[in-house]
Amino acid sequence: MTDSAHHSHPEATGFHKLLKEGTQALHDQAEVGEFQSRMVHGDLARSEFASFLTQMLHLHQAVDGMYDEAAAKDDRFASIYDPKAHKRTHLIQKDLEDLGVSDLSPAFETTQAFVNSVREMLDASPISVLGVLYVKEGATNGNKFVLKRIQSALGLPEAHAVGYMDPHGMEQRKRWNQFKRDLNELNLTDEDQNACLEVARQCFQMFMDISACVSEHFDRQHSAVEPG
Repeated sequence: MTDSAHHSHPEATGFHKLLKEGTQALHDQAEVGEFQSRMVHGDLARSEFASFLTQMLHLHQAVDGMYDEAAAKDDRFASIYDPKAHKRTHLIQKDLEDLGVSDLSPAFETTQAFVNSVREMLDASPISVLGVLYVKEGATNGNKFVLKRIQSALGLPEAHAVGYMDPHGMEQRKRWNQFKRDLNELNLTDEDQNACLEVARQCFQMFMDISACVSEHFDRQHSAVEPG
């Protein structure tokens, strides 16, 4: 899957275990999705990849600011959040430039609905935004592999359109391992943990919904240009 927090690593413990096990069913469902499968096999059209990144741009233009708000409101979130490493907006903008995309399509309804939901959760429980950050950081594990397939299939130079899929580069594994340790050191109540888990689950579902919308939009466009 494009955004997955589950890959071959040492057995999870503590709060990380709660998040991993609590999202496992959605992760498994997403892994077998049509869009994700074609992405893994490098079978996406350039326009599909660009459409997906465009939705991620709309998402992060909202969520990156929510990270800042959560950090300002909750010291625990601030302790695990690194603005320079965790924000994605500027990276996705560069990716779209690399793909030659200048005219952005609007946000899907499902993208906006997720943004609205995270906003509501942020207002009620700032630490809950950690659920998004967890899924995003976990995704960097598998995305490095998937990115190579995409670049090869689309004929992209090695350094092109890598920002969203591989934001940490050579530091990825080190950062992910530290992030998991930091998760387990947070002083969270059961209510806090459940709020984070709920947002993480919504994040997985949102990616599946967006992926389906990207495929449907591509199929409609492709059918429209085919001879009758």
